[in-house]
Amino acid sequence: MSDPVYIKPVMLITGTSKGIGKYLAHYYLNKGYIVIGCSRSACEIENDNYIHIIADISDEVEILNIFKIIRKDYKRLDVLINNAVVNITDISVALLPYKTIEYTFKVNLFAPILLCREAVKLMSRNNFGRIVNMGSMLSKHEIPGTALYSATKSSLITFTRILSKEVYSLGITANVLSPSAIKTELSENVKQDVLMEVLNRNAIKKYGDLIDVSNSIDYLIKEESKSVTGQVIFLGGA
Repeated sequence: MSDPVYIKPVMLITGTSKGIGKYLAHYYLNKGYIVIGCSRSACEIENDNYIHIIADISDEVEILNIFKIIRKDYKRLDVLINNAVVNITDISVALLPYKTIEYTFKVNLFAPILLCREAVKLMSRNNFGRIVNMGSMLSKHEIPGTALYSATKSSLITFTRILSKEVYSLGITANVLSPSAIKTELSENVKQDVLMEVLNRNAIKKYGDLIDVSNSIDYLIKEESKSVTGQVIFLGGA
């Protein structure tokens, strides 16, 4: 291909307007990736190799539009990081409104499934792809008040493990990375007593660092990591 844009690996990260997603976008731009980011709001990242798509991933039509843009402009996708999330961690099951249940599942589970579905179609063209779905240590610790959020993340783990078996012959791996609690806008909205109970159940009883996340993703998306698939990595000793 004569166009140099195709020499660079292409990565899609959801939820890049803030927090972990924004950090990862900057990190992989610095490593030479073309990064497509998306969120419901605008993003302040300015880089020739970054494109931001304002999209609500709870809507399948908007997910399909993201991939329409990727196919048209880049014709490939090497890495998908499903990072966007709705974090509902302080509501008793008896008080959960249906709309909250529905929207949380749409963003935390249905959207990653749809994004993986479309990514596999594109990745399979080059017989290479790396999928990293962001999980949560809450799926392991089972803290009261976190049933809805934890259920979506536990379901995502099962989905990813089965997906990995379906796509390995296409040169695609799929793994789950579950970070420890990291100080971001998202964690600031979580009740501190819930957050501290989670951290106290870890081997490492303090906030994690963003570099822990990027370091782990670096390992998972390496070409040499082709045998690492269907795994769930809990950071912080969960």
